[in-house]
Amino acid sequence: MQTHSQGLLANGGFEDINVCTEYNVECAPEAWMSSLSGFNNFFRDPGRAHSGSNCLGIEAAHFQKPYNRSYLRSRLLCGLRKDNLYQISFFIKSAFPIMDSVGVLFMDQDPLYGKIFMRGKEPSFYLKGAVSASEFGDSAWRKVSVEYRATGNEAFVVIGYFAKSDYKGKRLNERENRYYIFLDDISMTPLDPNEHLCAGWEQAKEEIYGENERHELLDRKIKYYRNKPPPPPQLERNTYTVIDTLILPDILFETGKAALQTGSFTVLDSICRQVQGKQIDSLVIKGHTDNTGTAAINEALSSNRAKNVADYMAPRISMMPVPVFIYGLADSVPVASNSTLQGRQKNRRVEILLYIRE
Repeated sequence: MQTHSQGLLANGGFEDINVCTEYNVECAPEAWMSSLSGFNNFFRDPGRAHSGSNCLGIEAAHFQKPYNRSYLRSRLLCGLRKDNLYQISFFIKSAFPIMDSVGVLFMDQDPLYGKIFMRGKEPSFYLKGAVSASEFGDSAWRKVSVEYRATGNEAFVVIGYFAKSDYKGKRLNERENRYYIFLDDISMTPLDPNEHLCAGWEQAKEEIYGENERHELLDRKIKYYRNKPPPPPQLERNTYTVIDTLILPDILFETGKAALQTGSFTVLDSICRQVQGKQIDSLVIKGHTDNTGTAAINEALSSNRAKNVADYMAPRISMMPVPVFIYGLADSVPVASNSTLQGRQKNRRVEILLYIRE
């Protein structure tokens, strides 16, 4: 099955470096752009980064320019599923007590073309509650993790300073006019273990990495699309695994044996027909017995019954080979008491679990 290791945001550690079109030099991370073109917010300094060699900064304020702010923007690899929960995590630090006013904003349109003014926008959520305003110090990275409930319309993520008023704190370095907040190791993953990245995430990553304008060409592109933005990207939705389950009772097997009775074929054929044409992640078969008989006999019986069911179903549920997992659990997982005839009959069963992607 698809793992969550990639996550929904590409290059969250900023270690893959973009070579810009204009100067053919490594001047920015892949997949991430800033509202400030150029080199102002990209730091290639292992001593400053949380991990690796690089980190990014957002400009929260400027000592000489009122409401001079920047934000970071990236495109999601896949579309989110409406009402599903996602965890956004990253590391953050600042020498100024302003981190609680950092926010994350999800948009369906590319923010670079929309004249975003941070003081007039309401983010999808602030970091308030996840980090205190008093937690600051340039050498102290703090991990932030926030749960987000999707609307289903998200295509781009924006991270910026969304305070309503301008920050006017004391400068710590007389040669630096910017009030920076630093970020590193950004990730976004589904909280539901049955949700997986869309099948086209690698192609989407290639498209995102193919955006190589970072300076004058980016400024021209923004100016071109400012009054007539391009249509929002149509992101492929994350896939979701549905588990179809079926219990085969003891009566569908020959008494005390692993062979299937003729009547079981109708039941198995029915579920095979229902899933034909669907994307099947795996087939899991679990055999169970009651506690009569020796451990060795029960283990062999439960395993052989599960194998016979798997052998019958696997070639009928998909034209392509499907991963099959067989477990002979003997009497280790009873669903009823083994002290009664009725209970023992319930415990003698085979569980079929079909993991299907929607």
